[in-house]
Amino acid sequence: MILFNNKKIIWNKRRNIAVCIASLLCLLSFLLLVYVGNEYKSSKTNEIILEEAKEDAKQKADYALKDIYGDLNSTSSLTEGVAKDLSSGKLKDDSMLRERLLAEMKNNPNISSIVVAYSPDARAGKLYAPHFMRNGSEVVYAPVTYDYTKNSEHTTWYNDALKKGSNVWISPYFGIADANYQIDCSAPFYLAEYGKGHKAAGVVSVSHSLEGMRARVGSLQLGNTGYGYIISGKGVIISYPIQEYLAGNIHDLAKKDPNIYFISKNMTEEEYWATNSFTGKSYWVFQKKIPSTDWILGLVIPQEETLINRKMEQTHSIILVVFAAFAFLFFLCLLFVSIYMYNHRGLWLLALIFSLLCILGIGFMWYLAMNNSTLDSRNGDLVVFDRQGVFTVLQHTNTSPTTLITPTGLILQSIDFLDANNVVITGYIWQNISAAGTEKNFPDFIFPDSKETTIEKAYVNKDKSIIGWHFRTTLRQQFDYSRYPFAREEISIRVVSNNPAGNFFIPDFDSYKSLIPENLPGLGHSFVLDNWKLEKSFFSYRVNSYNTDFGLRNFANSNVCEFHFNVDIKRNYKASFVSDLLLIIVAIALLFAILTITTKDENKKYFGFSSHGVLVYCTSLLFTLIIAHTSLRSRIPIESIIYLEYLYMIIYLAIVVVSLNSIAFASNRDVPFIDTKDNIYIKVLYWPVFMGFLLFITLLTFY
Repeated sequence: MILFNNKKIIWNKRRNIAVCIASLLCLLSFLLLVYVGNEYKSSKTNEIILEEAKEDAKQKADYALKDIYGDLNSTSSLTEGVAKDLSSGKLKDDSMLRERLLAEMKNNPNISSIVVAYSPDARAGKLYAPHFMRNGSEVVYAPVTYDYTKNSEHTTWYNDALKKGSNVWISPYFGIADANYQIDCSAPFYLAEYGKGHKAAGVVSVSHSLEGMRARVGSLQLGNTGYGYIISGKGVIISYPIQEYLAGNIHDLAKKDPNIYFISKNMTEEEYWATNSFTGKSYWVFQKKIPSTDWILGLVIPQEETLINRKMEQTHSIILVVFAAFAFLFFLCLLFVSIYMYNHRGLWLLALIFSLLCILGIGFMWYLAMNNSTLDSRNGDLVVFDRQGVFTVLQHTNTSPTTLITPTGLILQSIDFLDANNVVITGYIWQNISAAGTEKNFPDFIFPDSKETTIEKAYVNKDKSIIGWHFRTTLRQQFDYSRYPFAREEISIRVVSNNPAGNFFIPDFDSYKSLIPENLPGLGHSFVLDNWKLEKSFFSYRVNSYNTDFGLRNFANSNVCEFHFNVDIKRNYKASFVSDLLLIIVAIALLFAILTITTKDENKKYFGFSSHGVLVYCTSLLFTLIIAHTSLRSRIPIESIIYLEYLYMIIYLAIVVVSLNSIAFASNRDVPFIDTKDNIYIKVLYWPVFMGFLLFITLLTFY
């Protein structure tokens, strides 16, 4: 009786300790759930993410305005400073003036030229205009020789400043002396000996080339394809990613470019949201008036690029909330069992609940892996949907082409996997060679990643400006199978000129009805890829670095932006489930069945348990799994361990544990952990431990 009471006291103490621990864990998990839930609720809803992204975009617009205005204000101060020193007599000597102008050119690398143009009346009826300009990296002295006093579009820099009598910004024009399109800041200066200091004796003018302004605006950090533009009050384009648009009129260009059309229709709006139905992409557009001018600085910021990081943060927050909820549910069940079912049935209930929660967590991570997809830069892709995006990417990567630009398009007919890393692709590729002016009987392109390629001339249009080729190529691809069978891959077709210094390829956007990636541009409607699902197709560029000039001394770019056509594919996990996962699930269940027949109770030995029989079963199961594992490795011959292989490794470990357990259980040695209640602890822990390991590996792989 006393012994029974002592056991009951010890049992109650253990139960009370278990209740206390369960209560503490339940409280901590609840607090964690409340914390991560509040974090998600307060800052990670879709509406708030969108609003935060918009605010970030607005801040970029404000910073960009400050940068550009700072540059222009610096130019204005420079112009006024030289004019003031001339008026005060500090630069009375011509040599001193030229030294000052040369020094200003060297100290201000953003300006392209500077000139001081005297009125003929102030120089005994003669034209005199000392002028310094940039010639590559050098500054050269090239005095103005034409008559700048005549009224024409080429002399507004001089005449407008005289008319206004103060500092003035000149709209874009073609500068005769500089031989390029430019904008000028001009200011009159006065001399005491001319007109008693009340009549302008000439004009100081400081110039920025439009290409320089384009480069300056292009250096703004607005994302991969976000860009800026500057447009004068008369609609003349001062800065824009597409070089040929510089000095053009926005209203004329709007007739052929939908992006310019959007801008022209909303010139008076400070901010608006635009969606391009051709590409499916949405943009925030912010427009600010540049002080002291009638110019507008606009910023076009792609919404998707801005949201990518925030959506990833949101996904991570959702994962934290889900697993915090799972933890709270489990510890709540632990508390319930500690109070009401503190026995072996309670252990089985906890094992069941923990295993089910792990299965739910694994399924949740699998779902996210299969359904979360963005056009990110995981492979260094700089995705483009229009010409603005192409030239913006080139600006950001400092890889502007110096050769002819050739619009190039592709349509694929078939993709066949030869093995894990080699694919055979057939299709058509065409190029607009109107800029080259001559038809070629051989292709101007190659597939540098190809092991074997055949190309045949297919067609030429009537005016011989478009030439099409049919190709069949075997490409080596660097696929990432680490998440197999829940893999998403990208088939990338790199197309470059067969001459390293040859033409630069851009997508032939006009040849497609839609460039929305989900509409699969460049792929036929009946296109089928066995065991894979087509997700998206798109054009992109990747920067490739070369440590050679290919023997071409004029090959200046070590970093080259290379043209890619990409197809995103998702593995058909149902086929993989039947071929790979189903065997593993059956093996796990059979191993547990083997474990359940482990008993010393003669009344339960329905199957005649013996350690020898368990070892035979485990050995047979092991060889079956090894054959399946070897088959998997032969299909996916990669050096790293893939996700599915971790399942095999866990089963191998489980087979060893079950085998050793049967030997220890059948022996006469007294091992309480193994012998208690007919091996109950090992049986109860089988599913929780197995599922816990699998959940841990899943989180490491996918999170």
